[in-house]
Amino acid sequence: MSRTAAISGFVIIALTGASGCGSDSSGKSSGSAAAAAATTDGSGDGTKDVSISDCAYVEKQGIAAKLSAMNPSATATYSYTVTVKFTAPDGSALDSQDFSLLFVRPGRTDSHDITAPYSPKAGAPTKGAKCEIAKVVRGTG
Repeated sequence: MSRTAAISGFVIIALTGASGCGSDSSGKSSGSAAAAAATTDGSGDGTKDVSISDCAYVEKQGIAAKLSAMNPSATATYSYTVTVKFTAPDGSALDSQDFSLLFVRPGRTDSHDITAPYSPKAGAPTKGAKCEIAKVVRGTG
């Protein structure tokens, strides 16, 4: 299979929302929970590459998380498709969000903010939101 075909296949998978299993096990997540699992692409444990550094309610945006992927390879470029589960400060589950960090170069870290819609009711808490990395798929390219 050519490199172009492999990259095209990964982009199609990323755009359709298909994903494997994984989570952040680094313990670096702020306000997030994590569970252990493994990637399905056979290229190693991509779950250790991905983390959430912030998780909080942001007025007019909802629950926001800063998602980062650090490529530990010295030579390979990786792309990551990540599913983040969000929990509102009141404990109610919000919709999960999928995001792709594409073409993270060797030794580099790419970050992006990802949000889930949330509007607290009058008097409801705004602190204590949780963001959890539910799935990670790491592919080459």
